[in-house]
Amino acid sequence: MILRSPENGIRLLISQPSHALLSGQMMAAWGAPGFAQPDPAPEVILAAEQHDIAWLSWETAPTLDTETGLPHPFTRLGPAVHAPMWARGVEIARAAYGLWPALLISLHGTRVYTEYMDPESLPPEDHAAIDRNAAKEAALQADWIARLGVTQDQVDRNSALVAVTDALSLALCFADPDKAGEAPMADGTTRKMKLVRQGPSRWSLDPWPFREGTLTVQCEVIRLPAETRWTDEEAMRRDLREATWSTLAETLVPA
Repeated sequence: MILRSPENGIRLLISQPSHALLSGQMMAAWGAPGFAQPDPAPEVILAAEQHDIAWLSWETAPTLDTETGLPHPFTRLGPAVHAPMWARGVEIARAAYGLWPALLISLHGTRVYTEYMDPESLPPEDHAAIDRNAAKEAALQADWIARLGVTQDQVDRNSALVAVTDALSLALCFADPDKAGEAPMADGTTRKMKLVRQGPSRWSLDPWPFREGTLTVQCEVIRLPAETRWTDEEAMRRDLREATWSTLAETLVPA
């Protein structure tokens, strides 16, 4: 779960699958000249949309962070908790969607554990969970690449596209432009994405990777008064199940 810092007395709670939906919408719109292209496009778009499938079950019963009185944000849960979830999510993706989406979702999990975490800050149980996940997923990835009969360059390009749309979505969900990431270009280089907030739900982006001149992405979120806190996990889960969802819409324009 993503917890956006309160604005105007309201805190947004965004589930991981809702955040991933924004990534899928961005991938579907991707394709300005000069940028790497998703190929095969339908499968890469689906992988972007489902890249956090591992979190589906957790989101149905989020755990309470007793230090904050709020649901745990994904950043406060360690690999000992979510590495087994990633492995199961990859299995679900393989059974439900096929090799390409499962491969890209598996590679996204690998990226999480190899690029987005500080190993020195992790306890031994987290290191062990990462090592188990790495061994299993590396074998699956090699097998699926061989079965697909594709090049490593194509795989890396598609994986990088999933990564940048994930990063851009996180930047919007957290309202933190520093998370925008790097885009793979057609010539094999990367470009740092510069995201600037122009208003409550409007952002400029440079360079501009989308086919059209503006892009609005949206998902469903829970809005809560900023002072909301819980002391009982089951009460929190009940309240979240009964909460009213509303639309979060964010508009991107060229810088």
